Amino acid sequence: MRKLLCLLTLLALAFAAVGAFAATHKYTSVKKVPATKSGSPIKLTGKPQFDPHTMAQFKAQNHLSYAMNQKIQQAAGKAPKNGYINGTIDTIPYFNSWFITGERNSIYPYSMAGHSPSAGGTTTVPTEIIPLITVLYYYGTPIAYFDPYGYYVAPADQDSDVNLVAQSPLYDATTTYPGPPPQTGQIVDTAQRTAFRATRTANWHVDLSQVPGPILWEQDLEYANGDWAILCCDSNSNNFPVFNINTISNSFEYIVTYPLELAATTNNIVPVIVTDYLTAFENDDPTECCVLGYHSAQPGTYDPNGVLVFAWGTYIPHNPDQGVTNPFGQFGSDTMVLSHEIAETVNDPFVQTTGTLVSPWVDGSVSFAQANLEVGDVIEGMNASDVIYNVPLTTTTGPYTYTLQNTALLEWFTRNPLSGGIYSWPNENTLGQAVHGANCNAPGVCSWLYGQGSGAFYFGPPY
Repeated sequence: MRKLLCLLTLLALAFAAVGAFAATHKYTSVKKVPATKSGSPIKLTGKPQFDPHTMAQFKAQNHLSYAMNQKIQQAAGKAPKNGYINGTIDTIPYFNSWFITGERNSIYPYSMAGHSPSAGGTTTVPTEIIPLITVLYYYGTPIAYFDPYGYYVAPADQDSDVNLVAQSPLYDATTTYPGPPPQTGQIVDTAQRTAFRATRTANWHVDLSQVPGPILWEQDLEYANGDWAILCCDSNSNNFPVFNINTISNSFEYIVTYPLELAATTNNIVPVIVTDYLTAFENDDPTECCVLGYHSAQPGTYDPNGVLVFAWGTYIPHNPDQGVTNPFGQFGSDTMVLSHEIAETVNDPFVQTTGTLVSPWVDGSVSFAQANLEVGDVIEGMNASDVIYNVPLTTTTGPYTYTLQNTALLEWFTRNPLSGGIYSWPNENTLGQAVHGANCNAPGVCSWLYGQGSGAFYFGPPY
């Protein structure tokens, strides 16, 4: 109990120091999600890990029916060879295509946000940034506020998480990424333009826009009910809070299905839930911690015959927040998680799997095999120098260095071309390709070794 009380004292002091602050905000109301009514405290021990693959099932969630999944995949399979067709389901704008991979000649149908690369033009994918305040309760007493908007607590950084996200490379289009070829624009758009450079028109773009939201949300989490617990340690050797993934997932579900929350009455807006410092655990087990974000596809809120796509990402400020610092180094810092989740939402919005025998792709840490287009998962297990890409920008409150995650491109999944491709973005060296030896194209002769970074990886056999 001594360590717990230490943490509570620290958080209470931090709250007391800034609790009088309240920001002027644009939201018409502050609404609370339903709180848990029962449960028991959870005692966690051990060291946290960043997003281990034991929790992979939470990171990309497909809650669609079998019939809807079949409908999506069959429509993708109708695209012309090496071509694209725009989707017709009531959801975000998207296009379909497929590729053949490996010696098995397996067909992999896929859907991505945006419209056909060969048709050209700019497709705008509307997003709604939704701040979710987290209030920690200890046996009925509020002891800390993790506040992404600055409604109760002054921002730990120079501006609120939400305002900094809104000005980040996810939406800012002024940054030029060196390539080659160099690309200027929003980070996900530049990645897509690079991935489809052989077939897209020169003016093809997939841009994110921001739709103002009407509600500021709050979730009240009770220690006594097992909504949150503590782990050791942050970068200053302090205990820090972690959160029950079942509790917070219920909060997210309530928000994205709340009738008055989204700014439209269709499924064409992507809710982007932003939390402050929130990290999730599962099954009372510290080895199943910590997930900092995920994306999901589920039946539509306004049109159940459509698909609602949403994403959650936590924002860990650069500076101490409520007395605690980042336990994950650069992982999770500012927009790192959101860049991971938004890139995956664009590349794999419906969290598709395939019924054909496509060999799984081994990630950059050679520790996790997957068979879907989760472009962030590919790289996240590598060393920080391979994972992180920093972008300095000038915001309305001054200079700020954003943290992004490098992601894999489509060529890494298709395995084509086998030489001379671009497999990661913005750092193309994270997933480079080694030179093939003699007869390496023959199955069973040798593996194709990839990776100029610290976590070189391979395919096959079978390829």
